[in-house]
Amino acid sequence: FNLSENPDLDAVGGIVLFDQAPGRKIFVQRTSDTAVLALSAVCTHAGCTVGFSGDQFDCPCHGSQFTLTGTVMRGPAGSPLKTFATTIAGDQVTITL
Repeated sequence: FNLSENPDLDAVGGIVLFDQAPGRKIFVQRTSDTAVLALSAVCTHAGCTVGFSGDQFDCPCHGSQFTLTGTVMRGPAGSPLKTFATTIAGDQVTITL
C-alpha cells in the first residue's frame, strides 16, 4: 500500500486496520519516520478480531489484552499477536504475509 493514501500513518503512533480478507485483518502502526509494524488483528486465543483502544489491543470475546507490539498483557490468550515483516521504499509499504 502507499503511505500517501493512509493519512493516519503520517505521524509516528498512527494506526490503521487493513481488512483484506477473512483471517487477514492487520493493524499497521507507524513506529518511526522510517518504519511500520504490522500485527495480526486476530486474537491468538479464539480467533476474534481485536480492537485498538488507545494504548493497547483488546479482544472483545474473552478479554485478552495485548501491548502495541502484540505482547500478551492479560489472558486467556497465551501467545502474542502475529507480526509480519515490513519494508518501506519511498511511499510504498510492503507487508510479507
